Amino acid sequence: MQQVHKCEKLNERKGNEANTKTVRLSIEIPENIRENFRDAVENNGKSMKDVLRVYMQKYIWKQSELQRNRQKRRQNI
Repeated sequence: MQQVHKCEKLNERKGNEANTKTVRLSIEIPENIRENFRDAVENNGKSMKDVLRVYMQKYIWKQSELQRNRQKRRQNI
């Protein structure tokens, strides 16, 4: 049910900014979940892409915080 595909694409920016590599994700979920999610984000004036991007960034940050805390506990033992 959760199959993820990625298609790589390189975005070029002008000036001194570095090139940002982006990927396209494709997941398989039940249609009703997609529709309910779409309705929920549109009711809040957002896009599905923006909500998922922020969620993934927060998830990564939270996991790195948890990892740091585990390492600190190990050092204190």
